[in-house]
Amino acid sequence: MRLAVLGSLLSLVVSCDKSVIAVKNTPDADYNHANLVAAVDVFIASKRTPAAYADLAKKITSMRRGMDATVAAEAERRMIVLALDPMTQFKDRSMAEQTQALALTVWPTLLAPAIEADQLDRLPDLEAPLIAPKAGEDQAAYLLRLCETALERTCKHAVPELQANIVAALAIRHATERVRTAVSECLECSSEGADPGWKAAVAGWEALDRTAADSLTDIENAAAPDNWPRAGAASDEDPGLAEAELTLRGDVVVNGHAYGPNQQRIDVLKELRGSGEVIALHFHPDQTLAQVRAVLVDARKAGARRVAVIARESVYPWRRRVYWVADGSGLRANLRTTDSLQLLLHAIDEVAGPGTVARVD
Repeated sequence: MRLAVLGSLLSLVVSCDKSVIAVKNTPDADYNHANLVAAVDVFIASKRTPAAYADLAKKITSMRRGMDATVAAEAERRMIVLALDPMTQFKDRSMAEQTQALALTVWPTLLAPAIEADQLDRLPDLEAPLIAPKAGEDQAAYLLRLCETALERTCKHAVPELQANIVAALAIRHATERVRTAVSECLECSSEGADPGWKAAVAGWEALDRTAADSLTDIENAAAPDNWPRAGAASDEDPGLAEAELTLRGDVVVNGHAYGPNQQRIDVLKELRGSGEVIALHFHPDQTLAQVRAVLVDARKAGARRVAVIARESVYPWRRRVYWVADGSGLRANLRTTDSLQLLLHAIDEVAGPGTVARVD
């Protein structure tokens, strides 16, 4: 009797165990693979725009915790390859247009770490959360914060006007490295008869990277805050005037075109002035007062009564300030024509305040 009861109990336990195992194996877990494919289809149907890519990135982020290593690798490969479309759409646009379209939509994903499945033994990247745009942040605020935090070593020492160029080049470089890795680690992408689109995507990113790298050194040099005079106590808020630049060679550059000391330069400065009486000029701080005065003479002939010299605050984000100078009128500093512009501005800081017009002669 006792043996019969034990046998019945054993049979019941075994049958329960089988039923539990059977229930656990019923669903076919695909680790968000179907959701990944569906999200990609929506992006493609949405014309592959930057905004559609941003939506795709949000969806992939939300489902990443449910991915295994295989699905995460596919998500990484697809995300980087698909980003080539919106980047290519804007590659020939001005940097201002690229920034407007891509800074908050595509660049953050390209700058972020590669997509991987969660692992308990992997230390989190502490800078990764800083790369994502914050709610209500516009493109300019995003770049300023990014260059002060996650990309401090890359673009904090660049003036804000040129940070986008540097961040864009870095995003392209990261994407190029990621797509090479993602495609090389994919057996089906390199096997015989594989879709040639994978290799074409690598080549496309490499072409963008070469183009960005060609001008990056010049941009980084031009973006150094030391290319502007340092602002002091007598500087004013930047009024946002139309501006030109005096190169170290002595040419005035307006809208990318250089002009020497001639009537054409006077005409260009007159056009730059428009209906106002002032213009802004970007001088290098080491340029001599003789060089500065040569341009101020032309500015006066072009109808500008005074000129705003663009300067920079000495701390990030190198905010723009201006000093006022003129030819033939204003406060004399009694300096030599061989003295530097920066020395003149320091002298004005010592004896005057904002709004002072310094005479350069």
